Amino acid sequence: MADRVGVFGGYRVTRACGTSRSSTGWYCSEALLMLALGVFVAFGTVGCASKQSRLEPTRIIDDAHSGGNALAISPDGRIGASGGWGGRIRLWQLPGGAPVAAWMTSHGDLSGLMFLPEGNRLLSTGHDGFVRIWDGSGRLLTSFAVGSAVTSFHPGGGSRSVILGHADGQVSHWSVEGERLGYWALSNRRITAVATDRSGALFAAGDYAGRVWRWPDGHPPERLQSPSSHARSLVFDPIDGKLLGSGWFDLFSWSADGVELQVIPTAHRGIVNHLAFIGDGPYVASISRQTDSAVLLLDPDTGETLVGFRKHELCGQRLALSPDGRFMITNSDDASVRFYTLPDMPSRDSNTP
Repeated sequence: MADRVGVFGGYRVTRACGTSRSSTGWYCSEALLMLALGVFVAFGTVGCASKQSRLEPTRIIDDAHSGGNALAISPDGRIGASGGWGGRIRLWQLPGGAPVAAWMTSHGDLSGLMFLPEGNRLLSTGHDGFVRIWDGSGRLLTSFAVGSAVTSFHPGGGSRSVILGHADGQVSHWSVEGERLGYWALSNRRITAVATDRSGALFAAGDYAGRVWRWPDGHPPERLQSPSSHARSLVFDPIDGKLLGSGWFDLFSWSADGVELQVIPTAHRGIVNHLAFIGDGPYVASISRQTDSAVLLLDPDTGETLVGFRKHELCGQRLALSPDGRFMITNSDDASVRFYTLPDMPSRDSNTP
């Protein structure tokens, strides 16, 4: 794969060049606003199309929610949680997807779910600006206010804290006991993605204007090179600690010093809406929306599709993986929750030259 390199405003931008593709994915209703981009996807050169056959989910639950916003899997990989636009939470047995429990919340749209380390309590947050913690039957244990509407979410180190992005451009860090551990006023635009590494000592955030920041705990946020479209997802690579993001069609990879931004084309034909590393890496799961609804397992260094799954019927939204990388859940605007048993992937050692 060849590279194209340019320097803009003191930053180095590298774009990995892909091969042309000639077919579009499913068009979601809001994609009418992006018709020009849809035409570009149909005929343009935007990534490396995979010849892999599409695998089927283990189970599809239709009408699980009015639309899906949030997902989580328990530390032991036995229970999955899903949340939707209307504030309803549902629990499922893994890997088969048998229903376990369901209850309504006062969140409105849910923005994030996380199992606490012991696995029998579930944290939720949403557009009402509250965090709530529940037991496995849906009994509310505690709640606390965290500020304006939560628009992005990431579990903190060890699932003992949460990183929240807000509609008013702020980022906050909270312990599960309700103590505010950090606060950063980054922007006057909504925060679209937040992340922390597994140690909980390094943070990142992106806003709707396309700005991206990264910072160690206790230090001021550092502005990074902006990608070509605003970051919909951010995640730290568990192997080398690099920051990986996603937007329209591509992955974004920032060097450790923040000077170089590499744009990595993928086989997604729309917005790559969410990323999650599979276990300890080196591969990443991805789901897309707008002019696509694909679920792919990718090599984050090259954008190559390793495994593709059957597409959602409407725009893809979120995904969650079990800590051991065996199981995955996805949700979508099509109201379904889908369950997967992942194929064996090459080990980290076998992926190293």
